Order: sequence, then structure tokens, then C-alpha cells
Amino acid sequence: MKRVFRPAGKFEARHRQWGLHLWYEVTYTSDQQLQEVLNAYAGASELAIVEPKEEYSLVDSYNPMAERSAAVANYDVEVIPGGTPNDPSYGQQWGWPAINAAQAWELETGHTSVVVAIEDQGVDYNHPDLNGNMWTNTGETPGNGVDDDGNGYVDDYYGYNFGNDNGNIAIDYHGTHVGGTVAAETNNGVGVAGAAGGSGSNDGVRLMTLSVFGSGAQAGFDEAFIYAADMGAAISQNSWGGGSQSSALENAIDYFRANGGGGVMDGGLVVFAAGNSNSSSTSVGYPASYAPCLAVASIASNLVRSSFSNYGSWVDISAPGSAIYSTYPVSQGSYNSISGTSMACPHVSGVAALVVSNKVRNGESITDEQLW
Repeated sequence: MKRVFRPAGKFEARHRQWGLHLWYEVTYTSDQQLQEVLNAYAGASELAIVEPKEEYSLVDSYNPMAERSAAVANYDVEVIPGGTPNDPSYGQQWGWPAINAAQAWELETGHTSVVVAIEDQGVDYNHPDLNGNMWTNTGETPGNGVDDDGNGYVDDYYGYNFGNDNGNIAIDYHGTHVGGTVAAETNNGVGVAGAAGGSGSNDGVRLMTLSVFGSGAQAGFDEAFIYAADMGAAISQNSWGGGSQSSALENAIDYFRANGGGGVMDGGLVVFAAGNSNSSSTSVGYPASYAPCLAVASIASNLVRSSFSNYGSWVDISAPGSAIYSTYPVSQGSYNSISGTSMACPHVSGVAALVVSNKVRNGESITDEQLW
């Protein structure tokens, strides 16, 4: 038996105020049935909540490169003039002109004090189109096996690998693609543009990589929200879903909304992909359907709902998600096109980060409710 939310050193007092120390994970032998174990613990008067540990999945659908050219050619929208970035593959990113991003970039390109936590696979922090915008834990010395800053995590320099419970980020395609949409370095003459990637001088918003999908393992979906809030993230970007309702996860999301913000927002914003099941069911769309989360559906280049995208009254906003071109790990080709609400979600997280950046630059405050 172990705590779901580990002892957190300098943050432990606040965690206890939130009751995070009361959540425990219990393992059982393979010859036992899950429901039998749940029933046994549910009968204990000392326990308020007994629930299974959920497994989740990424919500993308691989899209062959050949589909990208058709997608770029098909969008039909009034494009408001604005400066075009010098990123050589910008013309292959139909989503930015479709939402008139260039006009927004005339006003704001991103601020280094705004941190977006990418709860996903690991982001390739060595990618030439991402490395200048990566968040780093300045209180930690990477690779020395010591929790230098006393936050309960060892070697968490770029973030943390919750899937494998160590500081070695599990870099893979999905997290890197999502991260690029949020904050690939814009106007740097390399690759693609990100929503809040800066002006080409490593001055975009910062990407904190939290690999809940590790190397052959997944874990820490709830704990990652706590880490992100404690370590200064303003926005939590989540392109994953599935599983049943989880009180532990919702407790963690509520914690981030109350304690996130990183000094640039009053509270944190939680953004979730709505899912790819072509369904309006709130249970199919969980956790995006949890009310405090901003749920994002996908639209295609013809500006109608992508055929795979979940929908319904619980969805808050739609964004480009079909045939989206973004960064890939260098070891996997550096750039690629994918479809999914996973790809729509970081458009929203990135634009939200752009708004917060502009508020910071102008010395103004903003709450998560106002941003929403």
C-alpha cells in the first residue's frame, strides 16, 4: 500500500489541507477479483471512498502524410491579414490561418513566465523547434539522484516521468506533437509555428513535460496535476481520456484549478480533449466531461466537426484537429501529421497561453473563469 500523492516536502502542508495524504493505492494478488477487493474495502467504516485505479488512453488517430495537402487546400475562411511567420512548414499548418492566428500574433507571441504542463507522453526537449521553449526546474540538478529542491521528486528537471516514476522523460510522438502545437518556436526559420511559441528568440511560453505515459507503463494522471500546480503551471494540457469517474482524479483537477496559475493567473485552467468516439455520451467523454474542465472537440479543414470527434452540450469549444502538422521526436522524423481531438486540444491550450501572456505583458490579472 502506498500514497497516491507522494509526500511532497515543501508542499506537504498544503497537500494535507486538501486531504491528499488520505488517498492510498492498494495492490492485490492476481488470483483475486477486482470487485471482490472493492467490496471488501467498501465495508470498512474508516474509508470514505473506494474506487478502482483507472487506465487511460491517448485520443489521436494516426493520419498519413498524404492527407495533409488535401486538408490544407480545403479550408474556406475569411483570413484577416497579419504577419506570416518565417517557419518553412507554416504553409502546411492549415489550423493557424483558419483561426486567424497571425492577427493575434501581431499583438502577442507568448511570454516566458507562462507555463503549460503537457500531461501526455514526454516532449522531445532536444528538438530544435522546441528546446528553446522548454520549462526547466532551476532548483534541480539533473542526473544527480537527489531531490535538490525538496519537492518530493528526484531529477525532475524538465518535468517528471510519472509512468516510470523517475526523472528520465519518456519522449514519444504524441506528447511532442501536442507540445509543438502549443509552443513550437515561431518565426525562428525552422519547422513549424506554435500558438504561443514566441517571436523567434526563445521567448515563447514554457512547456513542462509530464509523461504519464512512460516507457511501457502509465501512471500518475492524478498526481501530475498536483505537480503542475505546485511547480508553477498556469495551464494543464490533456489529450487523453477513457476510464470511469474517479474521485481521486477530480480531487487533483480541483487542486490544480485552485492552486495552479504560477503567479500569472488566479487559479489554473484545465483543458481536455473531448475524445474520438463520435459520441455525445458524457461517460465516453470523461474526464473532459467533468464540469471544471474545458472540453475541446475537433473540426476538419472544412470547418465542420471531424467525423471522429465527440460532441454534445458538455463540449465547450472546437478547434482544428484533422490532419494537423506539428513536431515529432527527432528520432521519428522531426515533423508529422496526425488527427484527433488530441490535436485540437493544444490549439486551445496554446491560444489560452497567448491570452495569459498578453495579460502578463500589460500588467493585468486574469482568472481561469475569465480566460474560459
